[in-house]
Amino acid sequence: MAVDVGAGTQDVLLYQEEVPLEGLTKMVLPSQTVIVAERINKARLAGRDIFLSGPTMGGGASTAAVRRHLAAGLQVYATPAAAATINDSLDRVAALGIIIQEEAPASAVVIETGDIDIPAMKGAFEIFEIPFPEDAAVAVQDHGFSPDRSNRLVRFEHLTEAIRSGGTLEAFAYRQPPEAMTRMLAVRDYLASAGLRAIIMDTGPAAIFGAALDHRCQEPALIINFGNGHTVAALLCEGRIVGIFEHHTSQLSPEKLRRYVKELCAGTLKSTEVFEDEGHGAYIESVPEEIRSILVTGPRREQFLRSGALKDAVAAAPGGDMMITGCLGLVEAWGRREMLWR
Repeated sequence: MAVDVGAGTQDVLLYQEEVPLEGLTKMVLPSQTVIVAERINKARLAGRDIFLSGPTMGGGASTAAVRRHLAAGLQVYATPAAAATINDSLDRVAALGIIIQEEAPASAVVIETGDIDIPAMKGAFEIFEIPFPEDAAVAVQDHGFSPDRSNRLVRFEHLTEAIRSGGTLEAFAYRQPPEAMTRMLAVRDYLASAGLRAIIMDTGPAAIFGAALDHRCQEPALIINFGNGHTVAALLCEGRIVGIFEHHTSQLSPEKLRRYVKELCAGTLKSTEVFEDEGHGAYIESVPEEIRSILVTGPRREQFLRSGALKDAVAAAPGGDMMITGCLGLVEAWGRREMLWR
């Protein structure tokens, strides 16, 4: 089972070697941060305090809902692990007015955190009498543990390290994620507790390598994933990411995207330029002499395709479905990693 966890959706693919790609079981569901946010919103409208309990997860919608809950004058309690969803510094979490404790008050609505909900997944599979898999590959976007530094810097340092370690798909796939990647570790631990063997990836590289499976991809290629929250652009050459930049999608105009892409392909884009523009950064190890194809993917791709910012770009859809691009990157990573681990 491959699960690509985004800011708005979690895309699920049950990969079976004997089933044609177009016939695989797949689901596009609201992401857990959206689901948790809705549960917090319901408690706020009912005038109830809440207790967050569970693993550290991605913030976004759920963190915004917590802030609305506090603004409404209601109490928010949380375990230390759940509180780390809001900020790596628990002192800063407490300063917001969140009470950190292990036990739920009797009056509070208990809301479970976590990027993956295995009981819910199993329930969905059981409805259609589909056996639940023993193996899982999951992608999340991890900013890394960074209580005293910008998490944009910490996150990008780990992407850079993977490129320096070879830049191949398997360099981005982990059985044991780096210690600073607390969100990845939380997913790994949760899946292990559910009895699943797992690999964990970052959503950006999963989408990049998944898009490269489109038959129209000819390397060297420029591949861009326009996510709801973040945009990642990468140069792929001989199966390796050799250059990359990451920014927030909402802050990218077509003109800015065109300039960044031009500088990335020329090898002149500076990480400080992207970071000072409130993005994450850039890293270029080498640049190919020519770009033979440009592929785009992600839920926000259409607005940039319509703008004309990327000449000759095509929308990647491996297996005929853009929404499983990241999942297919995960499946490919699982296969390569399994061969290395045997």
